[in-house]
Amino acid sequence: MIKRLTELFSIPSYALLFLCMFLQGMAISLSAPFLSIYFTEQLGVSVGVFGIFLSVTLIAGIWISMLIGRRSDHGMNRKNIYLFSTICNALAYSGYLLIKDFTILFIYMTVFTALGALGMPQLFAIAREAVSKSNLTDHAFANSTLRSAFSLGFITGPLIGTLLIAAVGFSGIFSGTIGVFLLVALLIFLFLKSNVELKASSTEVKKVTNFRLTQNRHILLPFLILVFMYTAHWMSSINTALFITHNLGGTTSDVGLVSSICAALEIPFMIMLGLLSAKYSNRILMMWGALLGGAYYIVILISGEMWQMLAAQILLAVFVAVISAIGISYIQDLLPTMPGYASTLFSNSSTIGRLIGSLLGGGLASVVGYRYSFVFCLILVTISTIMLVISGRHSVNEPQKLVV
Repeated sequence: MIKRLTELFSIPSYALLFLCMFLQGMAISLSAPFLSIYFTEQLGVSVGVFGIFLSVTLIAGIWISMLIGRRSDHGMNRKNIYLFSTICNALAYSGYLLIKDFTILFIYMTVFTALGALGMPQLFAIAREAVSKSNLTDHAFANSTLRSAFSLGFITGPLIGTLLIAAVGFSGIFSGTIGVFLLVALLIFLFLKSNVELKASSTEVKKVTNFRLTQNRHILLPFLILVFMYTAHWMSSINTALFITHNLGGTTSDVGLVSSICAALEIPFMIMLGLLSAKYSNRILMMWGALLGGAYYIVILISGEMWQMLAAQILLAVFVAVISAIGISYIQDLLPTMPGYASTLFSNSSTIGRLIGSLLGGGLASVVGYRYSFVFCLILVTISTIMLVISGRHSVNEPQKLVV
C-alpha cells in the first residue's frame, strides 16, 4: 500500500489536487451545518422556503455542469474551468455577507453556486488525465484516495466552523469559507499546469458530440444505479437523527457520535476499496456496496437499542465509501475518452439523489414514521443491486460505438 501511495503522489499535480480536494471539502463544510439556522433566524424564512432555495440551486448546478462537462472534453482548458468555478464559489459565499434581502440573495446564489458546481467534476477529470498519462497506478485507487481527501476536509470543516461562529458569528464562517476557496484558486493559478491537448481524433470528437445519455443504456443504467443509491443514502441521512431521538431514545450526543463514527470509517474504507479495485472490477465492488447498504437498512428496521445503530455504522461507512469513491471510477471507465462528461455524470447523480432524497425523506417519514421510512431506502438499494446484476460487463469502447 505504501508503495502504491508513493507512486500515486509522485504523479505530477496529484498532490496539489489532493490538497485542493481537502480544502474544498473543508470550505463547504465550514458553513453547511449552519446554513439552515442562518436562513431561519437571520433572514427570517421558513424551513420549507429554505428547502426550495436548496432545490433550485441544486437544479441550476446540474444543468450548467452537464453543459460544460460535455464541452470540456472537446479541448477546453480544464485549469481555467476549475479556477473560474472556484472563484465563483468564493463570490457565492460573499453574497451571505453583502446581501440581506432573501429574494436578491436567492437570485444571486442560484447563478454563482451553479457556476461553482463546475469545479468538482473538473478536478476529478484533471486527476483522471494525470493518472492516465503517468501509467503508474490504477484509476480507482487514485479516485478513492482523492475522494478520501474531501471526506477528511468535511470532517475538519465543522470543527473550525464551530469555533468561528462562536468567536465571530455567521460572518466568521462565511468569511472563512471565502478565504479557503480563494486559497484553492491561488494554488490552482500558481501551480496547476494547463492541459488543453485533444487526444481524440476528429471522428471520435463527432461521436462524443452526438452522445446522448438516454440513447445509451450502458451509460444510463449505471447513472440510474448511482442516483438510486444516493437517493437512499440522503433519505436515510435526513431521518437518522430523528430516528435516534424518537425511536431509540437517544440524545443529540448520540446523533453526533453516530455521524462521527461513520465519517471517520469512510476514509480508511475508501483507501481499502482503492486497493481492492486492482483485484475486483468496479461493478463487483458496487454490488458489494449495495448489498451492505441493504444490510444496514435491515439492521435499522429491526434495531431497538442504541448500540445496534452504532455497530451498523460499519455497514453504512462501506456503503458510502463505495458510492463515493468507486462510483466515479465505475462511470469513468465506461467513458474513458470523456473524463469531464463522465465526472459530471457522477457528480450529477449525487446531486439528483440528494435532491430527491431530501424531498422524499421528510414527507415519507411524516406518513409512515421514521423507522419505516427506511423501507424505501432498502427497496432502492435492492433495485440497484438487481440493475448491477443485469447490467453485465461491457467494453469501455462500447458506449462510443452505440452512439447514434
